[in-house]
Amino acid sequence: MTTLAQIAIDDNESPGPTQRMGRILLNSGKIKPTDIKTIVELQNKRGMRFGEAARKLGLVTTADVRAALAKQFACTPVPEKGSRLSRALTAAFLPQSAEVEALRSLRSELMLRYFNASPHLTLALCGTDDARGIAQTTANLAIVFSQLGLRTLLIDGNLREPQLHNLFGIGDRHPGLSDVIAGRAQPQPVEVAPLHSLWLVHAGTRAPNPQELLASRNYGERMDELTNQFDVTLINTSPMKRTRDAQLIAAHCGAALLVAQQHKSRMKEVESMCANLWGVGVRLLGVALRQ
Repeated sequence: MTTLAQIAIDDNESPGPTQRMGRILLNSGKIKPTDIKTIVELQNKRGMRFGEAARKLGLVTTADVRAALAKQFACTPVPEKGSRLSRALTAAFLPQSAEVEALRSLRSELMLRYFNASPHLTLALCGTDDARGIAQTTANLAIVFSQLGLRTLLIDGNLREPQLHNLFGIGDRHPGLSDVIAGRAQPQPVEVAPLHSLWLVHAGTRAPNPQELLASRNYGERMDELTNQFDVTLINTSPMKRTRDAQLIAAHCGAALLVAQQHKSRMKEVESMCANLWGVGVRLLGVALRQ
């Protein structure tokens, strides 16, 4: 005989919207099998949803229910308050904001115009003089790509002023890009929790010769090894106003997205950056305008 408790948690174990709230909460250890009957009784008595009834009984928190809903709809849940991720990662913390909706639109354009051409493509994000802004744009764009379920690799190619290890709170003690290029370590992308489908390679040990590293044959070989494991690779670069590091990275990628800041980026500098990239055969896909 099938009981109400069995109905509440029974499903075919498939991911996505068909998976029931009860099964998700049970599998994640938020409720016990013995809680199901009590929750269902309150659910039927009050005409409530399963998650709402479980929260009313004090068995789960609002965050638990939101995380379960996110799993039902194959959506990355918002990180908890104690997360080590920087609040500058708005794609993770403010997914409904206008800024993140603009990033989704940009993602769609890139999917249509570039990433659908062939697998394992890489894209450099380049700017003139705002290292922090370039990094934040690259990181947030990588997050919205990962939210599609695409295996997304984010690389910090700014070997002079590394940014991404601080944004993701991973520290910089383990090997990173410079160590891999120099042959000091094997490529080991770090999976970013609690975000799904996103891996990070930080800049690595501060090297005295970043331009030589990025121009070396080792760079191209190691990058090919890394990117072949992922659907999408985005590379953060150092400002082009100061060095030509970004030009080297973009030339290897073959394509770049420009990052500019509204009312601050100078048109002459942007034009100069475009000319330098075009000069080495880089395809420019557009401009991401930061406020």
